[in-house]
Amino acid sequence: MNPRALAGWSAAALCITLATNNPVYRALVLMCAINLVLAHKRSGSRLRSLLLGVCVAATTSTVLTVLLSHTGTHVLVQLDARIPAIGGRLTLEALVFGISTGVGIAAAVLAVAPLGLVTAPHDLAAAMPRALERTGAVIGASLNLIPAIARSAGEIRDAQRMRGWTGRRVREWPDLAVPVVLTAIESSAALAEAMEARGYGSAPRTHFAVIRWTPTDVIVAVTALVAGAAFITLRSAGLVADWYPFPTLTSPPVNAAAVICCILLATPSLTSRR
Repeated sequence: MNPRALAGWSAAALCITLATNNPVYRALVLMCAINLVLAHKRSGSRLRSLLLGVCVAATTSTVLTVLLSHTGTHVLVQLDARIPAIGGRLTLEALVFGISTGVGIAAAVLAVAPLGLVTAPHDLAAAMPRALERTGAVIGASLNLIPAIARSAGEIRDAQRMRGWTGRRVREWPDLAVPVVLTAIESSAALAEAMEARGYGSAPRTHFAVIRWTPTDVIVAVTALVAGAAFITLRSAGLVADWYPFPTLTSPPVNAAAVICCILLATPSLTSRR
């Protein structure tokens, strides 16, 4: 998929997610993002760490909302009021609002995840305008940084375990952390030397391959931008309202046109060849 079409899709999905706190629209964006990643992820992309991190962030948001927000009618648990911060009643409304916030976090993260899981970093860097070529290089290097550190950490951990390292005690953690940091610094220095040897910054950039637009890319980009613009217009006109479950839990208001805008984000999933 063309990186620029994918960037337009991510921008539209992120705008819809951040424009409202309605869990219905956020859940639709979340499902579209998951479908896109599963249908178009490049070989070698690992979803386990990303999904685990998203689940941890959403769960943490839900737990904090339940413990710190004591607003609502339906009481689930009554904690001793003398407990600092979390003392008081834990309500059903706070639980539902925490889940809604967690869905928003997951939708926002997965809206931009295709930029790293579907498109190769060098393709994303090459898709940047000429005026932002240095920014593109930084983005490409950044997208490669975390996976490279994760691979290095796994290799060093296995090597240390073969030497009897267990990692059960805190004082043993530097045995893993120090080699990982040193390896990351050495890799960064090697990357800088390679870029300098290839004359980075001395002349206009070149491309290994020209990324062309296909009819499918055009359809994906146009539908995503139309969906995002239409949703923002509906939001500005007051047709897409915010939703809060306080003080009594109510169902979120749903606008049919806004739902259609969210469903349009599923277009990339329909173009998969798998």
